[in-house]
Amino acid sequence: MFVRPFRYERAESLHDACAMLRAHGDGAKAIAGGQSLLPMVNLGLVEPEVLVDLSRANGPRGVVQDDGHLRIGALMRHRELERDGLVIEHQPLLAEAVRHVGSARIRVRGTLGGSLAHSDPAAELPLAMTLLGAEYEVTNGESQRTVLAGEFHLSYFTTALEEDELLLEVRVPKLGPGWGWGFVEVSRRPGDFALVAAGALVRVARAEIVEARVAVGGVAERPVRAAAVEMAVAGAGPGELDRRVAPIEGIEPVADTGATQEHRRHLARVLVVRALEDAVARAEEAA
Repeated sequence: MFVRPFRYERAESLHDACAMLRAHGDGAKAIAGGQSLLPMVNLGLVEPEVLVDLSRANGPRGVVQDDGHLRIGALMRHRELERDGLVIEHQPLLAEAVRHVGSARIRVRGTLGGSLAHSDPAAELPLAMTLLGAEYEVTNGESQRTVLAGEFHLSYFTTALEEDELLLEVRVPKLGPGWGWGFVEVSRRPGDFALVAAGALVRVARAEIVEARVAVGGVAERPVRAAAVEMAVAGAGPGELDRRVAPIEGIEPVADTGATQEHRRHLARVLVVRALEDAVARAEEAA
């Protein structure tokens, strides 16, 4: 495949990067780690006129605590995120989800903001953020706005970002007392995108689920919150989960060389049960 020629510009700040994107319009693409964009360019699926490089731009890259939340810079590398002490301690589901992203080589280069802005419905981080109820801080260089994860990821590779906007940081709640977590996926090979992935958060009291959050990825045009499952497992004990979890509603799996629609539907239910079981076990261990 011959790559169409493009211009390369390096931004020194996110303010400058937004100005460049605004100046060049829809012919410009932002690149940070390049682990999502460059394969699409090489395959001819994306043909940018200008690449705006964010890799050396001044911007938030670390993790800080803020009133029951973690604020994570969008330019933080996956490898840094999976090893960060605050993330491991206060939101271990996110640390586990990022370990499933590609290979170690990809995680060294890829960024949190890049993965979220790419918005692949089979990717782990959009799923994790949807499950956690994360908030995204978005900037156009002049002003900022906050978008909920569930409203940011719209469809296949489509987000609520305007053409001159970039992700600035992500705000995720800390895992509170009494809560447990589970994150599981099935892929053809380690490092591949998930055929199906599922995550769960549960709060347990007196050996019963008091509250639950469940989400599934790889089965629709964006990550799906399984609200019916969340209601069904309320009051359930560990041995009742398989009986309580019905086939997942609101999913429209695609059929491809990896799996049929029915196989993905089956996997979605099986993985949701496993994620819930892991979450209950962790909640009971922490009690």
